[in-house]
This record gives sequence, C-alpha cells and structure tokens, in this order.
Amino acid sequence: MSPSPGGTARTEARLRAALVARAALLTPYDLRPAAPPEGRVRGTRRVRGAVLAALALAAAVVVLVLLPGDVTPPPAPPARPATDSAPPSPAPPPPATPTPAPAIPSVSEPSP
Repeated sequence: MSPSPGGTARTEARLRAALVARAALLTPYDLRPAAPPEGRVRGTRRVRGAVLAALALAAAVVVLVLLPGDVTPPPAPPARPATDSAPPSPAPPPPATPTPAPAIPSVSEPSP
C-alpha cells in the first residue's frame, strides 16, 4: 500500500486491528443460541385444562338445576283398546295335510 496524503493506510490498519481484537473476544459459547427461560411458566395446556374443568362444572350445574326433582315416566298406554264384546274365539285348527303314499320303485326289463 502506498501512503496517501490523507493517511488512509494508517486508518485502515487501525480499523483492521480493532476488528481482529473484537473477533478475538467471541467464544463458541457466545455463538450458541440462548437457553430457554427457566421457572414456572403457565402454559396453554394448564389454561385449557382449567377452562374445560370450569365448563364441565357449569354444564353439571345446569343439568341439575333444569331437571325436575321427581322424574317418573308417564304410565304406558294400554296394549289395545278395551272393548265391551266377548273375547275373540280361539283360532280354528289348521287343516290336516294328506300324507303321501309310499313310493314304489318301478322295475323295468333291461334292454338288449
């Protein structure tokens, strides 16, 4: 480098020395990502669990308040309407089915 009238060579040398000194201060530990925060942190899972528990409790209270105290089913209607006539007569017996005659095998003469 040739010296210039304004002294730029001396300024560049000082700047390089300052940058080298600053680079020497960095260690591999400084280049690692920062550690996550420690301690009790209220996460979304805990909040969500508390909200769901409160909703379940509110639903149970609503069900208990809205249901009447005496829950009995209404009486069942009769199976068929009552009539003043006599009970129906018994069904007639089924007709007798004829039994087939025993099958007699037919015997034929052998053909020549």
